[in-house]
Amino acid sequence: MRDEGRTTREWAYEEFGHTDLGDARRTARLVRMAAALAEQPGGKVLTVFRSNAEQQGAYDLLGNARVRSDAMLSAVEAATVARCDGQAWVHVVVDGTSLRLSDVNRTKDFGGVGSTANGARGLKVIHAYAVAADGTPIGVLNQQWWTRVAHKKRRDCQDRPLEEKETVHWVHSIGQAARALIVAGLRAWFQVDREGDRYWTLAALHRTGQRFTVRSTYAHRFVEDDAGRRRRLRDVARKGKHRGIVSLDVPGRLHREARTARLRIRTASATLDMVEAHSEQTLALPVNVVDVREIGTTPRGEEPLHWRLLTNASVTTVKEVLAVVDGYTKRWRIEELHRVWKSGALRVEETQLRSAARVIKWAILAVVTAARIERLRVLARTRPDDSALGTFSEHELEALVLMKRRHAKRTERIPDQIPTIAQAVRWLADLGGYAGHKSSGSPGAVTLRRGLQYITPIALALETLKAQGKL
Repeated sequence: MRDEGRTTREWAYEEFGHTDLGDARRTARLVRMAAALAEQPGGKVLTVFRSNAEQQGAYDLLGNARVRSDAMLSAVEAATVARCDGQAWVHVVVDGTSLRLSDVNRTKDFGGVGSTANGARGLKVIHAYAVAADGTPIGVLNQQWWTRVAHKKRRDCQDRPLEEKETVHWVHSIGQAARALIVAGLRAWFQVDREGDRYWTLAALHRTGQRFTVRSTYAHRFVEDDAGRRRRLRDVARKGKHRGIVSLDVPGRLHREARTARLRIRTASATLDMVEAHSEQTLALPVNVVDVREIGTTPRGEEPLHWRLLTNASVTTVKEVLAVVDGYTKRWRIEELHRVWKSGALRVEETQLRSAARVIKWAILAVVTAARIERLRVLARTRPDDSALGTFSEHELEALVLMKRRHAKRTERIPDQIPTIAQAVRWLADLGGYAGHKSSGSPGAVTLRRGLQYITPIALALETLKAQGKL
């Protein structure tokens, strides 16, 4: 594959070729590993690299203390910022997840994930993920990693300073992502789910000077309305100005059926009068409240969609209101990224690496590859008529056409001209086992990964034979 006209190896160089690891040979090895992972996605080193030399080289690099994960992330940030060029607004989705990793004997330096009772081990991470206005993934801007000490649920959150809370990782991710875009002359619009409705997170978003939208989790909190009266947030939202009813395609997920939802939108203005208990700092934060509630389209057994969005974006016109709602839906992109990264095409949780430092470096390579797969999948929808030659290399397209013709249905005709992105992605999915039924939905990352694994060795063989003058 190529990204904006680059071959796989050129893409890997764009992502990691300028990583400062103190030795050009280490950087070259990192680039080769990224290219190999893109061509053969997988969760384990042994499944990605075929020869003993490649496997040992990968293990040596991941275990080398001079190969720093922060240097890798700096390179990834720079590559993502470069791809943001020309965007009117860069939607920055900030969200956390965890990697559940194998540690049967509890000898690895992982921490607890999930509930204390289940005893699961792994790592915690926050992502800042850049998404274009049309919904196309751009790339990873920032990651924050940490291990959580396993303990019973604490009740002293309000008594602890920011540095002792996991919220500090959200604050760092927001600040670093904002600085990277601002330095490049770009504007950010942060999209954050309910976990971001905290004093320190809202304060960090406010300090960036950029736009933000945060889904509220505290409907019972007191706010000041336009008249200066102290009221519950839910009451302010419920009695806001009616701004219309819109339809929105909602993707399916666990416990949620895919559907076209009918949403009623109301808006109001309020001031969040917040106090940070430990430091007694205060913040009066003016926001617009966009209340989105599903009416009449909720499947049986499900709760209606209901988003109470806090934003500093203007909601004067209906167009501005719809831009806030549309921006918040970009948050779904990070859920798709996490799925591809953790259990889909990359399966990073299958890694058997024996230390947190090694896992983090491997996971950075994997998440960048997952973002690339997601970018390809979404491009097939957002820019379906663009030439596929801007996304796949010449040899990959040749291999794709050859194999598609071999496995085409009797009634299917494969044209001679260069296919569009939509055509190429569909063919790749077909080769990866995509059924193509009406109920199947769009091709997913796993079928695309299988298709890539099928055509990559053929493309490499074509490239080698042509270079040797044998084709």
